[in-house]
Amino acid sequence: MSTKLLRSFVRCPVCRTSHVPTNGALKDGVYAFTCENCGHFFKFKATGPLKSSVTFTINGTSYTVGNQYAAALSLNEFMRSQGVSYGTKVMCMEGGCGVCLVTTTLYDPTTKAVQTYTVNSCLVPLYTCDGMQVTTIEGLGNPRDGLHPLQDRLAQYNGSQCGFCSPAQVMNMYGLLKRTPNPTMQQVENAYDVSICRCTGYRPILDAMKSFASDASPNLPGGTIDIEELDKQIWSKTGKTCTGRCSSERQTDPEHVPLHIVLQGSQWYKPTTRQQLYVLLGQHKGDNYRLVFGNSGYGVYKEIGPWMYDVLIDLRGIQEFYAFSIDSSKVMFGPSITLTNMMEVFEKNRTNPGLSYFRDFASHVAVIANTGVRNLGSWAGNLMLKNLHTEFPSDVFTMFETVGATLTIGSSDGSETTSSLMDFLSLDMKGKVIISVSLPSFPSGDVFIKTFKITPRHQNAHAYVTAGFRMQLDRNNNFTVKTKPSLVYGGINKALVHASNTETYLQGKQLGDPAVLKGAIATLSAELVPDTTPGLSSTTYRKNLAISLFYKYVLGVCSDKAARRFQSGGTNFIRPVSSGTQTYDSRKDEYPLTQPMTKVDATLQTSGRVKYINDIPPVQDEVYASFVISTVGNADIDTIDTSLAMSYPGVLKYISAADIPKGGTNSFREPGVGIEEIFCSGKVLYSGQPLGIIVAVDKLSADTAASMVKVTYKNVQPPIITMEDAIQKNSVFPNVAQEFKVGDAAAAIASSDKQISGRIKMGHQYHFHMETQVSICYPAEDGVGVSLLSSTQWADREQLIVAKALNINESSVNVTVKRLGGSYGAKITRAHLPACAAALATHVLRRPVRLNMNFHTNMKTIGKRAPYLADYKVGVTNEGKLTGIQVTVNADLGMSPNDSHLGIFPPWMDNAYYCPTWDFKPVALKTNLPTNIACRGPGSCPSIFIMESMMEHVAKVLNQDPLEFRKLNLFSTGQKAANGMILKYCNIKDMVAQLETSADVQARKQQIAAFNQANRWKKKGISVMPLRFNLNYSNANYNVYMTVYHGDGSVAISIGGVENGQGINTKMMQVCAFELGIPMDTIKVKPTTTLADSNSITTGGSITSEVNALGVTLCCQQLKTRIAPVKAKMVNPTWQQLVAKCYSEGVDLSARSFTNPAGDSTNYNIYGATCTEVEVDVLTGENQINRVDILYDCGESMNPEIDIGQAEGAFVMGLGYWMTEQMIFDPTTGTALTDGTWEYKPPMGKDIPIDFRIQFLKNAPNPRGVLRAKAVGEPPLCMAASALFAVKHAIEAARSEISKDTFFPLVQIALLCTSHPLLPFLNDISVGPTCLLRYGSRINARCDNQLHVETEPSYRCQYR
Repeated sequence: MSTKLLRSFVRCPVCRTSHVPTNGALKDGVYAFTCENCGHFFKFKATGPLKSSVTFTINGTSYTVGNQYAAALSLNEFMRSQGVSYGTKVMCMEGGCGVCLVTTTLYDPTTKAVQTYTVNSCLVPLYTCDGMQVTTIEGLGNPRDGLHPLQDRLAQYNGSQCGFCSPAQVMNMYGLLKRTPNPTMQQVENAYDVSICRCTGYRPILDAMKSFASDASPNLPGGTIDIEELDKQIWSKTGKTCTGRCSSERQTDPEHVPLHIVLQGSQWYKPTTRQQLYVLLGQHKGDNYRLVFGNSGYGVYKEIGPWMYDVLIDLRGIQEFYAFSIDSSKVMFGPSITLTNMMEVFEKNRTNPGLSYFRDFASHVAVIANTGVRNLGSWAGNLMLKNLHTEFPSDVFTMFETVGATLTIGSSDGSETTSSLMDFLSLDMKGKVIISVSLPSFPSGDVFIKTFKITPRHQNAHAYVTAGFRMQLDRNNNFTVKTKPSLVYGGINKALVHASNTETYLQGKQLGDPAVLKGAIATLSAELVPDTTPGLSSTTYRKNLAISLFYKYVLGVCSDKAARRFQSGGTNFIRPVSSGTQTYDSRKDEYPLTQPMTKVDATLQTSGRVKYINDIPPVQDEVYASFVISTVGNADIDTIDTSLAMSYPGVLKYISAADIPKGGTNSFREPGVGIEEIFCSGKVLYSGQPLGIIVAVDKLSADTAASMVKVTYKNVQPPIITMEDAIQKNSVFPNVAQEFKVGDAAAAIASSDKQISGRIKMGHQYHFHMETQVSICYPAEDGVGVSLLSSTQWADREQLIVAKALNINESSVNVTVKRLGGSYGAKITRAHLPACAAALATHVLRRPVRLNMNFHTNMKTIGKRAPYLADYKVGVTNEGKLTGIQVTVNADLGMSPNDSHLGIFPPWMDNAYYCPTWDFKPVALKTNLPTNIACRGPGSCPSIFIMESMMEHVAKVLNQDPLEFRKLNLFSTGQKAANGMILKYCNIKDMVAQLETSADVQARKQQIAAFNQANRWKKKGISVMPLRFNLNYSNANYNVYMTVYHGDGSVAISIGGVENGQGINTKMMQVCAFELGIPMDTIKVKPTTTLADSNSITTGGSITSEVNALGVTLCCQQLKTRIAPVKAKMVNPTWQQLVAKCYSEGVDLSARSFTNPAGDSTNYNIYGATCTEVEVDVLTGENQINRVDILYDCGESMNPEIDIGQAEGAFVMGLGYWMTEQMIFDPTTGTALTDGTWEYKPPMGKDIPIDFRIQFLKNAPNPRGVLRAKAVGEPPLCMAASALFAVKHAIEAARSEISKDTFFPLVQIALLCTSHPLLPFLNDISVGPTCLLRYGSRINARCDNQLHVETEPSYRCQYR
């Protein structure tokens, strides 16, 4: 039978499916084959080579993979599922969190060689790895065989707290040094845009890595690294260290042979020539196919994930696609040029007179996505996203269209045509591929090009709006626009690309004529009509921003026509390299107590050796579970159809509330509080509520099948998702917290000189713990009990709840916790949900079950920091003394009041200020959202912010300096706080005075005033904020167990607190070593268990380290008491001799303490003061934090190095809350729209202060508490609100120029991006009457009004 040989592939003559020619020779070179699609048997002759497997190396070990995996399987999933690399972590699976970094060899077209790049392993499909050499954290080193210098340096700089991101931080720097052996500090900071760290605040990570820079500061010890040290790796075959290039950078596919693999449900191709690609495009033009290169697009649009396609064609093998060329008229890039490669070409050619815009383009590409994505993704892939989704804010499209680039498009018939980018948007790319792009040269020197990208944070963020402007100007003729200009926008609406009417208007006109500029802005305003889409920033903000960017461009190109005050409006922020100082003291006479040292597990964390729950290798018969969640927020379940999901290969069972055993409780909350169902029994209370779980043989199958469960609903009602809606509908939980009164506030206010009323609001914050909620449950041998490895802050409570759910004794449930990969309160009560679900599945299936919540489910299902809405009334004297405060605080608790923190507001609500009368009224709002829960400082953060907002308001009304007004009302020693505590040891006045001096506050105020006077469109602000943080740990129960081993005297401790990055284990070892007088290296802290540490409360509230230190001290005292009689009979025994003698005499060498502290020592205050200086771009709303000074009373810190890290990390988490983070919910369903890294933006390295100075108060032992120390986990987060107030003061400086310097409330910057009319407090900013851009008209900055004239300044998204 005849058959058609398709290049190197064989096509079935019946169904025309392509196949790999398999070996198995018959005579005369004829082969036999059975079609895998239709079963037809046919014969053919093989005429060319073809591969049906991929081969790559990981840490020097070669792996060959055939068709046994799914096409969607990532390199990360392969490495983790096969046990190749557990040190390479996983979280978001979309390239946004950066914990999965590895390095791999990729072709570099600029050097025409294979080089090492850092990549996000979660984005790399396994079958694209053909020929790659991958290095993971395990390949660099470990403490036993030898640390790599990068691993060691990060640990020594205290750059690892929870440790979950630490391997990625190391691999990122390794990849940078492999390509840039002598980077500058600026290059290092630029590269650190990929891995999120929620713990450290980035400063120690950046310092550690900048210490390798060629221009490292003297205060960053360590020095550069030579090539031999850099290439020192652990050879995976032997486990030994090797130096030099034992695994040279070369491809393992030297034959360059095309690839075809028939997989289950799909086919994978890797052509090696353009002609082979054209043939494949023709063959599969009508099929569901996708071209694959960087694979980063599904992080934005899930429907283009590789699992959605039947045919995948890998473009990495086509060498000619890596071509690029530069001549006098144009620059050409092939489609496989990555964003990184393109940026390097821009940088290298930025001084070319005809390509001067490359300087701007290089800067723009540097803020597209992150390092790992830029190393993987190509410019052509970015454009294809724009082709598929015209609303996509493609930076590449904006840049290319601004300069008038042209594309070359290849078709399956072999033809190649050119296309403009505008035509490309509507071009059907089926059967087509981008071949190249041509960028023009502008040698005339009179073409001015500028592009802009305004984002929620400074790195790794998509744009609110992108813009590009190109004009050919006659500078000698009042900036006459000689040819039709180009005004390009992204992010306005799906259809608008060019501001065509404005382009036409400007052609031939003099840009230097104020009337022309005014007319251009009016024309532009008329044609910019933004889309209204949930999740996007507000339409008014985006429109105003777009106009402001045009105005900013004009200011830049016409700067010599503008007065000096206005010129700064034409420039962007230039962020210098950041720096930090940390100042503290310690007592050497008490070492190792108070000794600054890194965590004892730091090098294990930085080398990827520590195991988190999901790093535990699977055991025999272990299966995987995934939640099925609701998609509406207020309805009843009608039907649940699992038939399609159950038919998916590998799926074992669907488990729901019906499977809960008789007598078991369908609630993951303890008795005595409201029920929160493990699985919904009928009434859906919020979108994201678990309905059941799918159990399958692997995680990918479980997640996939869970998404295939079909649910219908009835009685669907609009969800309540805002506090305003809940208040209007009186949706309230009764009796959650009681009114709290001190004196008669109403009377005091009524008799005051002034009464000031207002409202302040704050929103959600997602914890963003890098390790998502996870539990592994193992069945007991008796078939009844279970043992859990769980990422929980509260093992005791989890034991109780699982026992109730399964209707078994608590003694039949064992819970073990070694460490957490971050928590911040999210794993106090919410960890019980996956634990119960996994335990139920184990009970049903009698098999070990692993439930690791995927990131998106985690964000939808788990509650966040609770939002608050406060209405207040304040009484004050004319001199500025507070007389009374009435405040009603509404809290959005979600669907349950179980985790409400309204009742604990009183200890913090007055912060550092004395007010004689109070009336606090709490209102618990019920919404159709997940139960909002504890999040670092859950009661202190909102209550202190409300107080500080009131202080800002009153100071403004009184026309007093905010700092002076605060100082006037600061507590004095002996005064009584609102909660009744007498402040016996109050030093807040002295601390504020000390900070004023050390931070040079008064001089800086004058400098800022001078700067603001000299600059119209850049403004600075400064804020000083004091802090009083009340801490009370009375009756805090923790079980601590300690034993001394008689053989060598080593000590093991098990504590009720859980290590989650705060360094509790290290501190307990320090305390023990100090008390017993033994070396720390003889002490080990064991995992927390519900046996040794039973009946312990949760880890949290900043009290855990102190109270467990108390428990360790008590244990040590017990042991010393028992040992003393034996020691008295010996002469100067060593510790080992003493222990051996005690053992021989029958002395009990184990001790246990159960803490239950009481009395005044359990209740004390932490004081602090913060000075924050910011700068705001009035036209765009962008801001940067220039400097932060923190003075913090940490008492006599048990470990200043660890505590400094805690303070910095908490402060930066607070910056995220106030400056970059927001949760948005669909108003019709209540579903979280910001459920991934594309939309939710915690801070990154360039969001921290440029100059970050933190000082612990010296010679300030705590007269209360444990070992004279004070807590540090939560208070610094509250201090971060100073940044928001500094921004507010910068805005006030802009408003004062137009006589609008009145009070306005300013809440979270990101919160106002989408929620309501913005900048009601800004209006009619006057430009002035002279010179170009200073004529007698006005720039209206009210985001909720129509424009009056040329532009609207936008004060970043908080004002949008």
